[in-house]
Amino acid sequence: MKRFKTITAITILIIGFVSGCSDDKDPVTHGDKTQEGTDGITMATPNGGELKSAMEGPIRSALGEPTITLETFELLISGLVDSSYSLSWDEIRELPSETTDTMIMYCVEGWEVWGVWKGVLIKDLLDKANVHDEGAYVLFESRDGYQTALPTAYLIKYNALLAYQVNNAPLQTHDGFPLRLIAFGKYGYKWAKWVYKLTVMDESQQGYWEKLGFSDQADVSLDRRRYYEGDTVKPLQY
Repeated sequence: MKRFKTITAITILIIGFVSGCSDDKDPVTHGDKTQEGTDGITMATPNGGELKSAMEGPIRSALGEPTITLETFELLISGLVDSSYSLSWDEIRELPSETTDTMIMYCVEGWEVWGVWKGVLIKDLLDKANVHDEGAYVLFESRDGYQTALPTAYLIKYNALLAYQVNNAPLQTHDGFPLRLIAFGKYGYKWAKWVYKLTVMDESQQGYWEKLGFSDQADVSLDRRRYYEGDTVKPLQY
């Protein structure tokens, strides 16, 4: 990795609390571990500014912020699976959790933020449902009506998750509370907020921004990723 500033021992200690997880599991890596070792730190942006935490960055919402009550919240998994099912908020929190390494979220507007995200692996949710062989895509639906889809193979290989925590703090409503899709190497419009439904499908379905002309693939360009990840950055392959 490059362009990371030297930090003091005190800062390292603070970061340990910020980016650590409450269990003893190792951080989730993303395929080739392209962002291993960043440790949630002070990092420069291409224009010389400071890369902001996901909790401090710009707030974007295509359709407005929904009101969600945890007591009645359910996560639904259905489609091309053997067993459709739903999970209450308490059941979601009882599932094994995973924590990412420091991950950059790239917006098509040109800015980035960093985050260490904790939540439930989508792979685990799909395994519980037993996805059919033809289930090549998953459509994510949000409480505000937003939709986007991603290949099942990508979600599994790159350890995509539904996060309920960022930088050691619960998600706020504007961050996507209670569940936000975390998608390494994909532009921010694939990081759907307020997710409540996963539908396994045999082909991709255009989401909100994709219908307006945005790429359905949504892979961040290597040139842009290279600034933070270094010259060994690799394209997503799945």
